[in-house]
Amino acid sequence: MEPTSGQESSAEKTTLAGHLDSIARGMFIIWIGMAMLVAMPWRWFLVGLGILILAAQLARSQVNIKIEGFWVAWGAVFLIGGLWTVLNIAALPLAPIVLILLGMVLLGKAIIGIRLYLRSTSTNGPQRPQ
Repeated sequence: MEPTSGQESSAEKTTLAGHLDSIARGMFIIWIGMAMLVAMPWRWFLVGLGILILAAQLARSQVNIKIEGFWVAWGAVFLIGGLWTVLNIAALPLAPIVLILLGMVLLGKAIIGIRLYLRSTSTNGPQRPQ
């Protein structure tokens, strides 16, 4: 009897995730080859790369495999970076804005993680001095 949706074993999910990752790597190599073949401008290459990365993460979510936030972030960066140049939005420098936002997200995640860790150790372990 086959497991129903959502009841896949950890090993099955790992195998499926591996296949999806292989498909994404193959698509990436094909995209690079196509870009080289037609001498695609960087801006369009970045747009396609962002779409490819985000599509791979969407595929993972559609089969109930945890999406990877790291790749979602990079897919968004590539997509926004490519669109920034395609749409010729040069009034604001993109790189510093993206770096500041990315740094703020990483800092926020670290602070939240520390708070959750401290909260869990204070309720599960010995009380720390105040």
